[in-house]
Amino acid sequence: MKPADWHRGTDVTTLSLPRVGYSRASESAGGATTGAPASGPMTVLLGESPEIAAVRETVERLVARQADARRLSPILLEGETGVGKGLVARLIHRAGPRGNGPFVDINCAAIPETLLEAELFGFERGAFTDARQPKPGLFQTAHGGTIFLDEVGLLPDTLQAKLLKVIEERAVRRLGGTRSEAVDVSIVTATNENLEAAMHARRFREDLYHRLAVLTLRLPPLRERGEDVCLLATHFLARACADYDMPSKTLAPDARAALLAYPWPGNVRELSNVIERVVLLSDAPLVTADMLGLPRTAGAAPSRRTAPDGRAGPAAPIEAGDILEALRRTNWNVCQAAATLGISRNTLRYRMEKYGLRPGEPAPPPIAPAVSVPPTASPGSPSLPEVSSAAEPQSTRRRIALLRVVLVPADAERLPVECARHLQVFADKALSFGGRIEETSPTGIVAAFGLEPIEDAPRRAVLAAVAIQNAADRSTRCSEGCLVKVGIHIGHHTVGRTGGAPAILPDARRAAWRMLDHLVAGEPGQILIESGGRGVPRPAGLESLQPPAGA
Repeated sequence: MKPADWHRGTDVTTLSLPRVGYSRASESAGGATTGAPASGPMTVLLGESPEIAAVRETVERLVARQADARRLSPILLEGETGVGKGLVARLIHRAGPRGNGPFVDINCAAIPETLLEAELFGFERGAFTDARQPKPGLFQTAHGGTIFLDEVGLLPDTLQAKLLKVIEERAVRRLGGTRSEAVDVSIVTATNENLEAAMHARRFREDLYHRLAVLTLRLPPLRERGEDVCLLATHFLARACADYDMPSKTLAPDARAALLAYPWPGNVRELSNVIERVVLLSDAPLVTADMLGLPRTAGAAPSRRTAPDGRAGPAAPIEAGDILEALRRTNWNVCQAAATLGISRNTLRYRMEKYGLRPGEPAPPPIAPAVSVPPTASPGSPSLPEVSSAAEPQSTRRRIALLRVVLVPADAERLPVECARHLQVFADKALSFGGRIEETSPTGIVAAFGLEPIEDAPRRAVLAAVAIQNAADRSTRCSEGCLVKVGIHIGHHTVGRTGGAPAILPDARRAAWRMLDHLVAGEPGQILIESGGRGVPRPAGLESLQPPAGA
């Protein structure tokens, strides 16, 4: 790999990243790789535990029995967040009779309800404001292939009824249209909620559930897979070292013990991010338990509200007070709070919007109207309130690194669909390096490093940016068309607290956001770093990211 090119100005550095070495067969998340080795497509489901072996056997049976079928039965994938439902859906598509057709992936919880119907079913010209041209929906885009509806349990009631009609009639009618158009698609859905419990609570239509759950496949959480944790960690370790052109590393015995003891609330997705962080932050050839940075108090899995039959999902509704308590305990970290409650991040964000939960605000009454989200923020992503210096006498100066990522999808017409899943991946990367999500928009995120004291916040921001660039590179090589613009602003800012959460004071925040806007105004494919003339952090161990002498 050629060294990266650094271009130095007065106080702005441009880091133009080379494309890292990458093989589609090496991609893995959720316990599965996206390329099929010569020995057969099912071997991409990594693991030797009886639980994952049963999943492989079930998928093989489903694919074999549908090989010559004229009409494919809907498949419902159940499992906690991060277990690999999306990758199993892709595997079913590729190995099935429609493998050469399109695969359309949509996260039902990541797109606002006002846009979701138009995205799914399309619209005619004049159906609503700004509908200047007719547009086919995702069901029509998936014609002849597979549509994958993730987080289907969070579909609004009105869309549940329309989805049922599409499944029964095998035809869609666009918004503002007067006629139905036939569609031939294979439907795969996924949920981390207990749809049976939701059905009994009248939050999910019974007739739709029976339509979607013709074939049901449960994916086991990582904590139930025993030694598969170490097997997957070794795989992710080798992949990350190859991706970043670094010397190979091995797991020490104490690291293996720590991996087996940790409950992994984020499952395989969390494991992958932890290993990637270790590779980037450490130069040592032997990965120890201390390098993993896993909580030592985690002796058991976080408490999950399970139904009497043992299925994943809440047996009783999670109230606003439960959510607010979990958010306060985790300092409004959505990922950690979701793991504590035993629900996915998207589910938590949806309920935060529903209950109108914001940092520093008291819990609403049990039945509370949802608070509308500003246009600059995606649903469920609370923006920090303005902090007054007069109200925060205990403020302190800290060196903060702010990371802005803007997604540039290949198809502007599919902007919400293209962005939603990628932005979730990018947010996970930032969080895994110790960042906190400060802002989300339909096309980007802002993460802050150093609001809470952490070691070398600027370096962590740079490494998070590299990991995000690498994830975008993978998506491009998988023909999903994802490019990113990345800007990092490093400076000393006064930090105050409100509602227990640290925040940059308003004047400094506005100035920093203006600089971030300037940094991401250029072309994608490079990382711009503004360091106030104090120099740019150099990620140790990544020679390809070191500036030349005298830079």
